[in-house]
Amino acid sequence: MRGLSKQRGVAIVLVMWLVAAMSITVGGALALAREEIGLASSRLGEAQAFALGKGIARLVVMDRARAQAAVDENGDPDPAGLSRVFMSRYEIDDLTVSATVYPASGFVSVAESDPAVWQQLLSGIGGMDNVAAATLAEQIVNSELETTASAGSGPPGSFQFYSRYRQARSAVYVEQLLGVEGMNRAVYDRIRPSISPFNVGSGIDPAVAPPEMLAVFGASRKKEADLLSNEPDPRDASGYYCVEIEVSASPSERFVQRVWVESQGSDEFSAVRLRRIEKPRQSTLGRAG
Repeated sequence: MRGLSKQRGVAIVLVMWLVAAMSITVGGALALAREEIGLASSRLGEAQAFALGKGIARLVVMDRARAQAAVDENGDPDPAGLSRVFMSRYEIDDLTVSATVYPASGFVSVAESDPAVWQQLLSGIGGMDNVAAATLAEQIVNSELETTASAGSGPPGSFQFYSRYRQARSAVYVEQLLGVEGMNRAVYDRIRPSISPFNVGSGIDPAVAPPEMLAVFGASRKKEADLLSNEPDPRDASGYYCVEIEVSASPSERFVQRVWVESQGSDEFSAVRLRRIEKPRQSTLGRAG
């Protein structure tokens, strides 16, 4: 009987050990499955945002053109069309899409020739210290890049060495910043969304800059009433815009994307040209939710 009791005790211990092992295994498998499901959901949301981005960018730019031409019952211009920063909201199936059209003058141009502007961008958004940012800013303006176009007004090898025509046609690409001595991938990834691929002049226009640019360049957005005017601002006549798109797949999952477009104010679908499409990124608000 004593031997039988010992065997039963050993059997119970083995069973308990097996149950514990199975519990750990199943728990690990469930955790891995939850992680995979979350990753798949995130990838799906990202794919949806990217697919919607191109169409929404065209749509909101056309809506902006229509709003600019619209009048109320008294024949007065629609206030929505007078605002230099145009916003619209769309409901597509179960997705809520918000789109904001910023003139490209609210961003740093890839052909920017002022090192001080680059320094502010590199330190404020790129996260570099002021000394390193100043050094890299000089490198960007004077860097030796491959040139195949007729010369412009800048020193040989610089962004500004390209002709004005080639600069306007994106002869200098944002990706070329990665080839500048002192630039690293982390800084590049942080500043890329704030760099316009167009040559629309030097400096930042605070009235049409997005919030992160305002924070860096020390300006506060004018009140909407101050932005309304019957006379179009000449800096908006370039026809170059950044469309910021936020896709809400759920209260806790939001994706933000920027699409850079060229349009001369026509409400024709084919008149809106997509020049650069950024990859959607999950917003901080979405992750926190």
